[in-house]
Amino acid sequence: MNSKRLLILGAGRGQLGLYQAASEMGVTTIAGTLPDNNPPCIDLADEVCYMDISNPDDVLLKAKSLNIDGVATCCLDTGMTSLGRVCDELELIGVSEKTAIMCNDKSKMKKAFKDNDVLTAKYFEICSHEDLDEALAKMKFPVVVKATDLQGSNGIYISDNNLEAHDSLESVMEVTKRNYCIVEEYIDGLEFGAQAFVYNNEVLFVMPHGDETYMSHTSVPVGHYVPLNCNDDVLKQVEAMVRKAIKALDLNNCAVNVDLILKDGKVYIIELTGRVGANCLPELVQINFGIEYYKMIVSMAIGKNPMVYWDERCSATKSGIAKMLLSESKCGILSSDMKYIGEKDDDIVQIKFFKHKGDKIRIFEDSNDCLGQVVVEGNSYEECNKKLKYVFDNIEYNVN
Repeated sequence: MNSKRLLILGAGRGQLGLYQAASEMGVTTIAGTLPDNNPPCIDLADEVCYMDISNPDDVLLKAKSLNIDGVATCCLDTGMTSLGRVCDELELIGVSEKTAIMCNDKSKMKKAFKDNDVLTAKYFEICSHEDLDEALAKMKFPVVVKATDLQGSNGIYISDNNLEAHDSLESVMEVTKRNYCIVEEYIDGLEFGAQAFVYNNEVLFVMPHGDETYMSHTSVPVGHYVPLNCNDDVLKQVEAMVRKAIKALDLNNCAVNVDLILKDGKVYIIELTGRVGANCLPELVQINFGIEYYKMIVSMAIGKNPMVYWDERCSATKSGIAKMLLSESKCGILSSDMKYIGEKDDDIVQIKFFKHKGDKIRIFEDSNDCLGQVVVEGNSYEECNKKLKYVFDNIEYNVN
């Protein structure tokens, strides 16, 4: 019997778990990526098809020739619209192009929130300094000026006054590919996230998780943990608001990544998208529920029943922490490979290094400066945090 064929959009470090899971399932993987680099998943893929995953026309043209049974991505937004186009045109399982476009446009997303009573920050779409002045007249500082088409912390600037807001607009318009962006009220509260999964219009779970952030030009997520320590009222609000936001964007047959904030006892949705979150969030879902989450994602994409994996979940959840390894003071060229010199045990789920001898190390500003990542599990947050500190204390690297 011929194996199922899965096109994976992206071949970077964030997709490693997806390729590994598909391989273990006997699924033939095709890496969709640009030809001008050598991403880490190239060696894991069964085939490579060079394409610009940000270009839906290019991806669809190539996908039609590949005889695929499914298309998937994880941990990045770049290929979301292309994924939706391929799902629509080839009648595959996954998000629609209409939904993917909303996920990739913060302005369209916020409008959908507003139209469906999803609690979110007040915002205005702006194209010019004049538009910004009109919006600021209706808002209070601080505000956030955001590109609508970038992911992570890119193109997001917090501004405390009029001058800073106009400078932020200039900075955003230099990096966005669109002729507009948004300005929204800054909600000062507890930032956190949630992962969810939708299959046949049923939300199987909403898993809140804590976020650890690092303040650069904006707040950058550098770590996550489960479970989220909060009261039952907040958990109920998260569940209800995430489900409402999923419905507002018509997300279906996909993993879902959600950014939220809690202020004065109210839960606000910042944004969400139809793929699993980055920086080891799939691994935390696996720890929390005791499931093979990457395989669940692959299974759905190729038209098989993901409930096979969901039904194997554990009744008792474990705690887990995932965190980036970053440099706050060292910069230069790695003089040797990074290494872990401590003891290993079953609670250390993952230690990965993304930089190697000869690579440039920069003081951390955004996720592109990540040196590696560590995932640990245990019976409590305190136990996990202690283990994480031990691992970090036993990682060695030197720069010239």
